Amino acid sequence: MKKKLSYFFAWFSCQKTAKTKMSVLRFCALFLCLQGCIFVTRTPEPPDTRRSSFQPPTSAQIVVTNFQAAIREKNPENYIQCLVSGDSGATALASRRYSFEPSAEASARFAGVFATWNVVRERQAFIALTAKISAQSSPDLTLSNDRFEFLSPDSAVFVSDYRLRPNYTLSGAPTEFGGTLRFTISSFPNGFWAISRWSDQASAQANSQTLPSWSTLKAQFAN
Repeated sequence: MKKKLSYFFAWFSCQKTAKTKMSVLRFCALFLCLQGCIFVTRTPEPPDTRRSSFQPPTSAQIVVTNFQAAIREKNPENYIQCLVSGDSGATALASRRYSFEPSAEASARFAGVFATWNVVRERQAFIALTAKISAQSSPDLTLSNDRFEFLSPDSAVFVSDYRLRPNYTLSGAPTEFGGTLRFTISSFPNGFWAISRWSDQASAQANSQTLPSWSTLKAQFAN
């Protein structure tokens, strides 16, 4: 490197005109500036901090586990992957397309909303719901009396009572929802399982005061 610099200075001193020397100096300054721009250290981008505990849904039980985690983590992508959809890769059979059966009282009250309900509406409602929950809070879903009423190599029926506290920031809105959910979970040629049918039923508290069902919460955030 020192030898190359000595050659350069020797050549530079041989230049006869000030104009030529000035041109050389300008070229060197530009070169050094470009070198600094090229090798400047970039500030690393912040990592994706979205929490995700999604597991490959190779069984009906894993689908239920993923579903609970998606609710807790407010993750719409993982939530939709639990349902039969393009995102879940489970679209092989038309007879197994996702369908949602709302609770009786929600069906009567929001008939127009649920007439065309599908996975797109599920995504929209879930995103709208999580937008009303602060970053420090998460929905609280509790399942009880949960069981598989039916289990075969290609389908399963999961039933559970539930209590759902959205923990959102809406004033005057119900703070707790309750009922019984019924999942029909199907397997597909890719080896994955997904919920093909979700039935909802309202339930009563011990004091006979009926809680609004999950269907009511969905309708509340339907676009």
